[in-house]
Amino acid sequence: MNQKSYALDSALPAGGQTVRLPGSTRAAALHDQLYRYAEDLQQMVERNGELEAHYEALRESSERISESREELDQLMRSSRDIHLVIGTDGTILQSNPAGAALAPLNMLSGRKLNDWVKPSHRDAFLRLLAEAIEGIDSPSQGIEMHLRREAGDDSPLIVSAQALAVRKDGHVRYLHWILRDVTHLREAEFETQISTMVFKHADEGVMVTDIDGAILVVNPAFCRITGYSAEEVVGQTPRILSSGKQDAAFYAEFWQALRESGNWQGEIYNRRKNGEVYAEWLTVSAARAGDGSILSYIGVFSDLSRLLRAERRLSYLAHHDSLTGLPNRQLFQDRLGQTLVQAKRSGIQFTLIFIDLDRFKPINDTFGHAVGDRVLQEAASRLSGSVRECDTVARLGGDEFVILAPGLVGETDIGGLCNKMINALRQPIQVQGNEVFIGGSFGCAEYPNHGDDEVVLLKCADTAMYQAKACGGNTFVIYSGGAMSVPASKGDTWTQY
Repeated sequence: MNQKSYALDSALPAGGQTVRLPGSTRAAALHDQLYRYAEDLQQMVERNGELEAHYEALRESSERISESREELDQLMRSSRDIHLVIGTDGTILQSNPAGAALAPLNMLSGRKLNDWVKPSHRDAFLRLLAEAIEGIDSPSQGIEMHLRREAGDDSPLIVSAQALAVRKDGHVRYLHWILRDVTHLREAEFETQISTMVFKHADEGVMVTDIDGAILVVNPAFCRITGYSAEEVVGQTPRILSSGKQDAAFYAEFWQALRESGNWQGEIYNRRKNGEVYAEWLTVSAARAGDGSILSYIGVFSDLSRLLRAERRLSYLAHHDSLTGLPNRQLFQDRLGQTLVQAKRSGIQFTLIFIDLDRFKPINDTFGHAVGDRVLQEAASRLSGSVRECDTVARLGGDEFVILAPGLVGETDIGGLCNKMINALRQPIQVQGNEVFIGGSFGCAEYPNHGDDEVVLLKCADTAMYQAKACGGNTFVIYSGGAMSVPASKGDTWTQY
């Protein structure tokens, strides 16, 4: 075999060894086949490495997905928002723990979400549901809805609702609802609105100061009561309202009580912008931060002027005759009792004069009650204008009057006062185009000559009045133990009206 044949009959496999084959053509084919096997093996090794790397990447990706899923589940479980997975028919399939705000979780599963929506908000719910299924990017997302609670609480659960459709192959598999509880937020907003309305529209004045007493804000009622505008008082201290009626000791006690207890209330006198002093009922409370430190002071006050005027008016009406304005029976009895006490202590005498108007009944019956009332008012005015400043003229009722005259004693002095009143009453009265005439029968009783207590004195004066009436009226009689004393003057013959 020559050199050339030898080359054809040999091959150099891996490792540098020579393989002698029987026949040159077959040796070459085997050589090529082995070479291809080596290449395939090399490619398989390389492919296996790629697969291992791809597998490792898939494994890492799967782990990250699993971790993300766990994190997402953990977030949903710990979320304060209610997360509900809803089937396409509206059935609740899954809920996170926050769903317990609606009902126990075992009661949610299998129920339809629509059943929990208040009737007044079902249209909004259905609109949001339809838009989520259709994939519309709707402004309805975040719409507020009112849900009922299974616990029987009448107050609704107010939520901001979002609905997200989860799809596969273009079809909706389920809906993920996210319901954020905004109940407390809306309640806080409502309370804020109410507080603002109360602040603006309250009849009481409101003033807020900082801890040093500088005024921060006032309400319209404050301006109406004090006469100051908000611009005039903001930055000032409440001393701008000081009337000077409370001294430094009062304010020292005020601030001490406020700092110790955080509250103070009481009556205080302030001065309006126009200089008028008025009484107010003031309540001051400290507004505190979460740590208990004082942020500001809130003062709320009521103007007592109207109340005091009303009280004085009620007191006046309780003690004065509504028709004539004279003291009534109650006030007269009180003054008579005080006069008796003083008289017994000091020995000063006084006279009680009982008066019954003459000819009043026929006037009242003929011309009516309106004319009769006007005659009574004129009689009261004439009697009041005839007595001394220290005397009390009272109306006991009907056409009966009584006079308490301290220091008036003796027939001469008593007669002088009675004649003055008789002359005043007998003057004609013009009323509604009519001229009418009245008079008076006066019965007098002296303390202590005719009695030393109220009952006896009134009885003696009443008896003397009837004696004067028996004499024809328009005269006076001083009680004298049952016998009529001679009057100082006798009334003239009646002028016919």
